[in-house]
Formats: sequence, C-alpha cells, structure tokens
Amino acid sequence: MKEEIDCFSQANKKDIFYECEICHEPISNPICPRCLTYEIGIWATLYPNIRRELLNRLKKYLKTIGKESGGLGSVQCIRCNKKEMPICAYCFINYVLTELEDIGVNKIIKKEFLQFFNYDLGHTPYSYLPLPLS
Repeated sequence: MKEEIDCFSQANKKDIFYECEICHEPISNPICPRCLTYEIGIWATLYPNIRRELLNRLKKYLKTIGKESGGLGSVQCIRCNKKEMPICAYCFINYVLTELEDIGVNKIIKKEFLQFFNYDLGHTPYSYLPLPLS
C-alpha cells in the first residue's frame, strides 16, 4: 500500500515566504542589509565625509536588526547567500535615507542616492520627495 501524500502540507513547505520585520510585507527582493551597506559604501566614495558618518551609523544599525526574530525566518540573500535578512530592501533604504537627511545631505545627493538605490517596490514614502529641477 502506497503512503498517502498530504498535498496541502507539501505545497506549504515550498510556498514559504518571509516578511519584513518592519513593514510586514513579503521580502521579494532578497538583498540583505549587509550587502546593501557594502554597495552604499561604494556609492559614497565620492563623498568621504558622508561615507564615514553614514557607514558608522549603518554598522550600529546592522547590529540591532534581526534581534526581534533572533535571525529565524530570514530570507537567503542572493548576493552573499547568508540567511541574515529580517528586513526588506525598501525598509533598509528608507532607513538609510532618513540617516542621510539626519546627516544634512543636500537634495542633489539624495536624488543621486535614490537613482542608485530605489527599491520602492509598491511602497511610496520616499518616492514622493521633491527633486530639484536643475
């Protein structure tokens, strides 16, 4: 006699999705905050003072994220293959943008940042920023 396979439980195992700890949306663009921080560091090489201040702030923030879930239920990053991704790219970039504003970065640099790191993905808070005309 063949064993019956519970199709529902098998489907649930492969259809698992992980949600962001901040916005609670499914993480659909799996690039972890550590990899994004590395890329942001590369982008910011043209602005050494901003880079230094921003990377110090991001390193502190990276130590705090994922504490809520204890690292469980994280998506695997497509760049580094680590399962250290408790928040989505959108929420992380939104946090970085907040830090840039706190540092006092001008609108032109914020516009450039968003051109490189726009992970809006259906959210809208940082897509409304008025951009300079010139």
